[in-house]
Amino acid sequence: NRLDNRALVAAVHDAIAELTDPQRAVVTLRDVEGQSTEEVAQLLGLSVANVRVILFRARARVRGIVEEAMKGSTT
Repeated sequence: NRLDNRALVAAVHDAIAELTDPQRAVVTLRDVEGQSTEEVAQLLGLSVANVRVILFRARARVRGIVEEAMKGSTT
């Protein structure tokens, strides 16, 4: 359903906005812009391992925020 998709996209955008600056930067570069982990690490001056940890935590946080938002929109 188009309305469900719009709500999901809005929830994802809202969730990304709630991330810390480093999390938001990593998620944006990696998942939105499609940069490689190595490219993100170089751009942000981080180790590849650090980018992976930040990305893992950011994705988990986005997932949790979106799940809560979608739960609230269906009740």
